[in-house]
Amino acid sequence: MKKKIILLILIVFFSNIIVAQETKVPSSWKHSGTSYLNLSQSSFSNWSAGGENSIAIGVGINNIRLNYAKQKISWENGLTLGYGLLYQGSERSKTNDVIDFFSKFGYKAFGKFNYATQITFKTQFDKGYPRYPITPESQYNSKFMSPASGILSLGFDYKPDASFSLVLSPISGKYTFVLDDSLSKVGVYGVKPNRTAYYELGASMTATYNKSIVTNITLSMGMSIFSNLLVNPENADISMDININFKVTKYISSNLNFQMRYDDDTKNIDPEKGPALQFKQVLGLALSYNF
Repeated sequence: MKKKIILLILIVFFSNIIVAQETKVPSSWKHSGTSYLNLSQSSFSNWSAGGENSIAIGVGINNIRLNYAKQKISWENGLTLGYGLLYQGSERSKTNDVIDFFSKFGYKAFGKFNYATQITFKTQFDKGYPRYPITPESQYNSKFMSPASGILSLGFDYKPDASFSLVLSPISGKYTFVLDDSLSKVGVYGVKPNRTAYYELGASMTATYNKSIVTNITLSMGMSIFSNLLVNPENADISMDININFKVTKYISSNLNFQMRYDDDTKNIDPEKGPALQFKQVLGLALSYNF
């Protein structure tokens, strides 16, 4: 796992160098994003109030955007990578683990509408466990490319201004992958036992909002809904993300992130309860670099 952390740190470092060394960016292209590194540590020795030694590290690039717009053509690309670990005593647990990419190509249709084709892809870096701390008997229920999901959407993109986008797609295809042998053997995330992929045909909606609401505070929101029109269309997959970035100084920022997920095919987190609404909230203070 240390190799993956080092690799992610190198990606963040070199992405900053590449952007920082650009002297001229064509006016048709615009880029933005934030890289971050946060660390925390505590240790105790004969401390009357008690406590346990711990160290936490988090690294990533948040909402990197590379967008092109000229005449009737637009092309938007976004990437978020993040990984965090907490070591407390002899125990280790994850605090963050995300790989999230999207690409959207648009062509002017009429008014504030574009014809649009959008691709999204999501997975994670490391093994995930239903409960922490990890013990020798613990069985992981996720890892890199298990699951991984990709959605290809065709439809219309409503863009009243640069901060808001609403993609309505009556035709969408979704692939879910489980490439790990032990997980695919059982059959999870909608993929049948001994299979590695599951395909769904349906409709989708994606809404995004990204704007600086006041000085040094940026709000980013995203919501997506996918419905399999052939099998239980009422059981839609729902994903919502809210991210608020507070710029404290040039190189220090605070970030509040809230995520909500529902996927009717995700039943192995707690098999007794079946699919359930998933929540995640992270508040952090970090060294950051905006570009």
